[in-house]
Amino acid sequence: MPDIDPALARWITAPGEDPQNPLLRMSFELASPPVAARLLVTGLGTFRAYLNGAPISDGLLDPGLTDPRRRVQVCEVDAAELLTRGENVLGIELGRGFHATTTPNEWRWHLAPWRGPVRAWARLRIDLADGTTRALSTGEGWRTRPGPVVFDSMYEGETFAPTEDPAAWRLPGYDDAGWAPVLVDRPGSGSRRAQRSAEPLLVRQVQEPVVVREELLPTLVSSTPQRVVLDMGRVIAGWCRFTLPAEVGPWAPPVEFVARHGEKLLADGTVDDVNQHIHTDRFQQDRVLLQPAFARSFAPRHSYKGFRYVQLEPLSGDLAGLQVTGVLAHADLREVSRLSSSDPYLEQFDAAMRASLLNNMHHVPTDTPIQEKNGWTGDALTALAAMTTSFDMRRMLRKWLADQVDGQRADGSLAVISPNPDWGYDELSPAPEWTCLLPTLLDEMVTEYGEVGLVALHGPAAASYLAHELSRRDQEGLISGVLGDYLSPGSPGPAPEDKRLSGSLFVARALRSLAHAVDLATLESGGAGGDPWTASGESIEGVPDPEALRADATALEEAVNAVFLDPVAGRYRDPGTLEDSTAPEDSAAPEDSGTRAEGGRANTADSPGPAGAAAPAYRQTSNLLPLAFGTVPPEHVEAVVANLVADIEARGDHHDCGHIGVRFLLPVLSAHGHGELAWRVLNSPTAPGWKAWLEAGNSTFMEMWENPRSCSHYFMGTPATWLHEWVVGLRRGPDGWRDFVVEPDPRVPVAHIAFSRETDLGEIVIEVVREERVMTLVVPEGARARVLLPGTEKVCEAGRHVVTW
Repeated sequence: MPDIDPALARWITAPGEDPQNPLLRMSFELASPPVAARLLVTGLGTFRAYLNGAPISDGLLDPGLTDPRRRVQVCEVDAAELLTRGENVLGIELGRGFHATTTPNEWRWHLAPWRGPVRAWARLRIDLADGTTRALSTGEGWRTRPGPVVFDSMYEGETFAPTEDPAAWRLPGYDDAGWAPVLVDRPGSGSRRAQRSAEPLLVRQVQEPVVVREELLPTLVSSTPQRVVLDMGRVIAGWCRFTLPAEVGPWAPPVEFVARHGEKLLADGTVDDVNQHIHTDRFQQDRVLLQPAFARSFAPRHSYKGFRYVQLEPLSGDLAGLQVTGVLAHADLREVSRLSSSDPYLEQFDAAMRASLLNNMHHVPTDTPIQEKNGWTGDALTALAAMTTSFDMRRMLRKWLADQVDGQRADGSLAVISPNPDWGYDELSPAPEWTCLLPTLLDEMVTEYGEVGLVALHGPAAASYLAHELSRRDQEGLISGVLGDYLSPGSPGPAPEDKRLSGSLFVARALRSLAHAVDLATLESGGAGGDPWTASGESIEGVPDPEALRADATALEEAVNAVFLDPVAGRYRDPGTLEDSTAPEDSAAPEDSGTRAEGGRANTADSPGPAGAAAPAYRQTSNLLPLAFGTVPPEHVEAVVANLVADIEARGDHHDCGHIGVRFLLPVLSAHGHGELAWRVLNSPTAPGWKAWLEAGNSTFMEMWENPRSCSHYFMGTPATWLHEWVVGLRRGPDGWRDFVVEPDPRVPVAHIAFSRETDLGEIVIEVVREERVMTLVVPEGARARVLLPGTEKVCEAGRHVVTW
């Protein structure tokens, strides 16, 4: 779609240096009935827009966060049905969002380089029945006054203190004579109040809107005169709606209370609403004043929370009968797969991963709906397959790709969160296991969704990033990082092993991903059989020759093998590790006086190399990644797998993995004939493991193996991908879904499992009954499946097939 002409309207705001929750209003007359109308509207901060009192759409918390110095997203809606002949009112309410937050926080959103007053921009074009057209826009003639939300913060919550009916201003007939004129930005000069930078690029909003998906009625946990604690039954992302009961008459006194939200309860039964990275005395608290005469209900407009429990503390009035409803709200993503099994635990695991993902889908994938709300790229990098298998992610990921490119620095470097307020380039960086998301995601968009046009658009940025990483190679040809296999058991955060192994292998894989994306884009554009590359080895789009990218990847992989592979012992270990030390290390993390908490994650203050501390004797992730990425020389694969199996069994069928290791552990075991061990690891009832989490009543995954601060964090739930790709056995082909593999691991003792998966070619349906050794498969038109079962290998074309073994 073409960009939107910013000259169609002016940016407007309210008087004052930093207006809070301004209401912006324009009334207009239509002499003839409207037959068509299109509204373009956006805000810096969050906005709610209304026509004649009705919300313009179901979308909430719009627009999706971007770096507004680069892009601002504009929502476009069909508004004809909301207009009428005679007087009409277009109203816009603004909140701070991340654009103008005042909340001091670890990631410095309150100091963002774009920070400024909240603003609105809108253009309404109306075709009338008499053949005429009206065009209305923000600018002169709009009026404003402060709204009823006297404070809002994505982290702290909202304060609602109305002085009149909060909805009256949106309706025709309302008297706004006492309202002030808005302030209007002048083209090229900014607002009347202060100089501003050049107008940002206006683009149509790409990703799915945040919408209300479910409402929950809580149960009572405890009640005293000082507090009432309620339980929603599961962790959700969203908010609560508070409503006075019908029996409270209009002349009853006001009711004022504080509502604290949290995912956990403290030992004394009160809600845990503390966040050490939010530097205020308030976190996830709504402070609500309900007026029985004109404001009987409130739900937050400009923030959301991660919570299961709500604690109400009365300030004045009687809370008896107050109706509290939990509102689950997240991106309106379409589910594209479904899993069922004779084993309830598998269904529960799959559902927990989907719920954890959805709780973190608010315009971009975030890491936690309670603690941070940041778009951590490394979390998504390990969970990418689970995302695209579970939901149609193309629109949200397309938007997020642009965010990452917008945030790229001139040297090619990327931040670990995206979008970002100039934080994450130096803090918790370099971390290639995070920032390699850009080239990897680009390849995923091309392979899964066929969006080859993104290669020309974002391929140069991905290539620039990878060149930056290659420039950081040390004397041994390796690439360092400060995070690695984050949050392994006993670890305060960063991996205890030499993080050059994971950093180098993730860059190598990203190089191969970019090469693959370029190959597919070249093939799609008709380049097959020709030479799309110039003599210098550079493509006309500015992306290196795929073979050059693969050569760089090979060099990194060879460097990893040279430094980390012990060919005699058949394992990868840190340089300096005693070769005869094979016993599992103690699960406690090694002492490191150079660690610090920053941005919700621990960071090593010293160089990430092995010097300065004894390296751990054996780390599963250090051996998993070379196996998963095909880096192990063929003659050593058997020994590396055997050592991995021995370490897991010596730990009582437990892993010692952080967020990277848990993604690859079970698939590697199945791929090398150890599916039964993978099953035992998944089903281990003791820590570190998943089953105890779910059997304790959690419906989402924890962030950490010990004392988790967040209870809805998807990056530890990535074994869901093993369920899809090895227990069911459905794996996408290397170039997409035209050729795919079905290979259920026969060593996994699951009696029955069924899975359906929508693709752009149609729906794939698989049912595996292991006890009867029967598999039913539906292949969509335009696709074919390679079926691999014990003693059986066949190719299935489109249609329904029954295969036995």
